[in-house]
Amino acid sequence: MIRYTLPPEAVTRRVRALTALRALTALAPVALAVVLLRRLPWAPSPLFWAVVAAIVLLVVVRATVGYGRSLRRVGQTVITVADDAIRVDGAREGWAIPCGSVARIVEIDGSLGGLRVESVPDPATGGVLVIDVPRGGRDFADVRAALEAWTAFERRRRRRVLRLVAAVSIVLGIFFLPFVFEDFVVRSRVVLGGLLVATWIAMRAAVRS
Repeated sequence: MIRYTLPPEAVTRRVRALTALRALTALAPVALAVVLLRRLPWAPSPLFWAVVAAIVLLVVVRATVGYGRSLRRVGQTVITVADDAIRVDGAREGWAIPCGSVARIVEIDGSLGGLRVESVPDPATGGVLVIDVPRGGRDFADVRAALEAWTAFERRRRRRVLRLVAAVSIVLGIFFLPFVFEDFVVRSRVVLGGLLVATWIAMRAAVRS
């Protein structure tokens, strides 16, 4: 039986990185909207800047509160791997997935990756149990070897491509969309507003991926 936890330094490093990523994901669409409006003849009013400041403040507060909550949650998570099941226990609840009920195990690359164990759907509710095993603990190699004996891993290799596409989309959006809007829709504020909202939604979807 393997009892797996993350050491305190790994917990802090992981939670800091995740908190920063979530904050940047929330602020990137706002930054794009500000850049677009600054370049177009739709001069932002003081009310607009007040809304932007409120959004930034809200993101900072949420990140601060979420950081403390995530530190406690990740730090108190214990994963136990036995011959016939894997179990996760947190501060409030826990659940297990028997070996025979594992539908797939996905290995996610990167320092914030790890292993994701998914169960077959429940016959009654259709729900799927998921146990995430974060990389960074001392016994991660042992956990990986034990789970690899259950089934072949699926590897999430497309995430790097998706991250690259998202980064390129952000750069293109910030540097080229203002010129496109200025040249083609500068005379119609209705079209301009619609395209601005559509761009904001598209960018938010891209960074959240």
